[in-house]
Amino acid sequence: MLDQKILKEFKCSGCGDCCRWGGFVLLTENDVRRMASHLELAEQAFIDVHTRLAPNRKQLALLDQEDGSCAFLKGDQCSVYEARPEQCRTFPYAWSVPEGCPELDKLLAKQKSIE
Repeated sequence: MLDQKILKEFKCSGCGDCCRWGGFVLLTENDVRRMASHLELAEQAFIDVHTRLAPNRKQLALLDQEDGSCAFLKGDQCSVYEARPEQCRTFPYAWSVPEGCPELDKLLAKQKSIE
């Protein structure tokens, strides 16, 4: 987990890099409900068109584009931002990666230079 000081300074630049990382965007039931409503789809239609079974076989995950980026990434922007999944909403506060987010990388480099 990141240092609280870094988290307080973090401001997303909207670059979309986090939407290009490999892995799985795991969905909760609330995510499915919110995203389906946002897209004006029935929940089952949303599931059928936009999800796959996650490797844990207990959850659904969003589909990816051919290049591995999120299917909802358009340019550098999330096309469902207002309804984005909880996993996306909580980055980097509940989870993060050791590198790859330009804004976090800057803050971490700044912190290392001070230490």
